[in-house]
Amino acid sequence: MKLYKGNIVTCDESNSICKYLIEDKGKIIFTGNELPSAYNFSASDTVDLAGKALLPAFGDGHIHFASWAMFNSTVDVRSAASIKDIQDQIHDYAKGDPGAKIVLVFGHSKHSIREKRLITKQELDTVESNRPVLVICYDGHSSIGNSSMIDMFPKKIKNLRGFNFDSGQLFNEAYLEGTSFASAMVTPLRLLKGILKGVDDLAERGISIAHPVEGIGFPKDRDVDLVRMIARSSQVNLRVFFQTMDVKKVIKRKLPRIGGCFATALDGCFGATDAALLEPYSNAPDNKGILFYPDEKVIAFAREANRAGLQIEFHAIGDAGVAQAVRALEEALKDYPRTDHRHTLIHACLIAPEDLKKIAKLGIGITLQPAFLISNLEPIEYLKGILGDRVMESSPLRKMLDMGIHVSGGSDAPVTPPDPIEGIFAACNHFKPDQSVTIKEALRMFTYEVARAGFDEKERGSLETGKIADMAILNKNPLEMEPRNLRELKIEKILLEGKPYKRGKGIGGMIAGAIRGRNRKI
Repeated sequence: MKLYKGNIVTCDESNSICKYLIEDKGKIIFTGNELPSAYNFSASDTVDLAGKALLPAFGDGHIHFASWAMFNSTVDVRSAASIKDIQDQIHDYAKGDPGAKIVLVFGHSKHSIREKRLITKQELDTVESNRPVLVICYDGHSSIGNSSMIDMFPKKIKNLRGFNFDSGQLFNEAYLEGTSFASAMVTPLRLLKGILKGVDDLAERGISIAHPVEGIGFPKDRDVDLVRMIARSSQVNLRVFFQTMDVKKVIKRKLPRIGGCFATALDGCFGATDAALLEPYSNAPDNKGILFYPDEKVIAFAREANRAGLQIEFHAIGDAGVAQAVRALEEALKDYPRTDHRHTLIHACLIAPEDLKKIAKLGIGITLQPAFLISNLEPIEYLKGILGDRVMESSPLRKMLDMGIHVSGGSDAPVTPPDPIEGIFAACNHFKPDQSVTIKEALRMFTYEVARAGFDEKERGSLETGKIADMAILNKNPLEMEPRNLRELKIEKILLEGKPYKRGKGIGGMIAGAIRGRNRKI
């Protein structure tokens, strides 16, 4: 039994703050401001928080976990200042890992490098010509391959929209299929090691629950099954969404969730100017972006998945993409009404006013990534150039919350790092100040609302009596800080089921945990 005293930020429905919390056998058995006389704690059983704060452990409501784990151990060029920097990083990595079948690179943005353009196939060839290289752009919707990679793609991919042989660039459907093809070249052992390390890295960021979206083309959906296997043993709770429109595949695996990006992405993104818009892009009067599927297919899928009792997630960034998702979910719920479906839109950056009203009325949740709002990889100046005044209406957090919409926070890792503190900072410092949320609201977006989005709120997401003691100790009390200073917050300790998390269980520990936890929720 352990007593915590000091700043206890519960993130419960009332956003209560209290002085005391008692944990026993992994559960919270008391929270309040007056410690009952029945309890008598020694100094060794007491944690005095002093100026620190105890909060629920954080959540990440949208993460491409296997992809992030894979890229986390390869080349991350988000900090590169020039094409030469990117070439040097690829060279150093390729030299240090001669056994890799493919060199995967993540985070390239033309907005953050000196040349203000994408690297080319020819520039990649000067660095690595013997092995395939695929550079994934920061937005997760475009890529560039070297000649070895481009030559390796099958004819099917080369004939898809968005394939450019001369530059080596892939957009639209060519990007989606090309990334899946390249991912299949990663060995199962390398992927497994990356995932195990990824679990540790999430915990060190204070995250106890995450919603991985898996299924990007690994043979036989290897990523889905590996993440599910990890989920059965991991102290970090993983609620897997299968990125497919094949409902039978999800039911066969006895998963309660379907959707995400890739196969269930309805449109593209702003970085590739293929997010679907109701009105053309400001810098391209003939371009309204792309809807990857006709309404009929999306509606039919939503009806089937909803009737099967599955929770559905759709990627939609532009207002036309959001409108299509709302139409499909509205039709599905007319066909088979469900009062607590928890269907969700991911990103939902631009939303027409009438669709925002429907989202609130239908009880559709939104999982967004506040860190997008402050990313130098896709700066506000660029968004203004392609969207004009519409950019000021994007991600209206304040409006969403005031309408009663359940908004949860995520990272979309590897697009942005899985860093809840950065997300909380961004939500409280929206580039349109009147759409910022309070610190209490932002904390709840990354705790309770993530738990709720996965039907976990009865056990996790807030510090309340009877709930599991998944908690994080921060170096400061965020409620005593100015929003502009929230980046000063640090995770000092994460406690899962009341105990400090320990890194590095490895494969042996994972297998033993999987045997013990076969019925664990995933």
